[in-house]
Amino acid sequence: MNRSIKLRRAVGTHGTVHRVADLQQRHDTKQTLPTLLCDSPGCGALLKFVAAHSRGHADQAAPVQVPAYLTLSKGAEHQPGCRYDAPGHLQALLAAGADPDVLPVLADGRHELRLLVLQQGLKRGSADRQAVDPATDRYLHTLADLLVLRALCESDALFAEHLTLRLGKKKVDWANFFYTPDRYDEAGERLAATSTELPMALLGTVRSHRVQPDAVYLNCAPKYQRTGITDRRDFHEVSVGHGDAAWLQSFPVGAEIVMFGLWRQGRTTTSTRPHPTDPRRTITNVTHKLALWPSFKRQLVVVD
Repeated sequence: MNRSIKLRRAVGTHGTVHRVADLQQRHDTKQTLPTLLCDSPGCGALLKFVAAHSRGHADQAAPVQVPAYLTLSKGAEHQPGCRYDAPGHLQALLAAGADPDVLPVLADGRHELRLLVLQQGLKRGSADRQAVDPATDRYLHTLADLLVLRALCESDALFAEHLTLRLGKKKVDWANFFYTPDRYDEAGERLAATSTELPMALLGTVRSHRVQPDAVYLNCAPKYQRTGITDRRDFHEVSVGHGDAAWLQSFPVGAEIVMFGLWRQGRTTTSTRPHPTDPRRTITNVTHKLALWPSFKRQLVVVD
């Protein structure tokens, strides 16, 4: 079970700071990597460097580019209180949010996150609403903190172990709530199976901002997917719209962010262009949109 946080820097045995970009360069030039230790005071857990790589998928999607990162070496553990101690941080967040209206405790000791509270709270809100009722405010802050921690972890395993998701009477798997960029198509399929908006959280990297007369749209780097059909390419794009241009533009290009709320399917568009090397062929691009219009600004948060 993978319960580790992805780190971006480490220290060597002599206290030298080693950042992921520097380690990637040493890897690319086939230099020997130093011993890498957790840089959190009092920890020093042994780390391993995972170089940037491509990860393929069975659905014929184009390989996903996974950035370089650091993680715990096999058998190593962060010390209690370490800033990278994911289980410890999760327990602290659950304890801080142990409110019957936010994170009730179940009979087996697990906590339950009721997505219906999120759904109803967001439907009562509006994009320009300034005041938030206390219960919704507590819920949004707790959920944002939990999702940032989930984004830093390598899988759903730790969260699935301690935190049950429920929407009304139905349990929801973490895989059906939290989507990384390589799973944007799965989020779209889930939305396509229903006629309503669904509470979901998506992780993304800001690619651009598009300003319109009445709103601004933040666009994330899309998922490109091969379809098995010659000369057809599918793109799954994520965008967030809001009337406050300054706020959305405060998330810079390249920032990794979590976006959560009531998502809907946007319009699917098709475009064609000549094949770059064969004038007899035409490339067809099909773009599938996932859209979020936040009711509250806490619904977008930077992962750092």
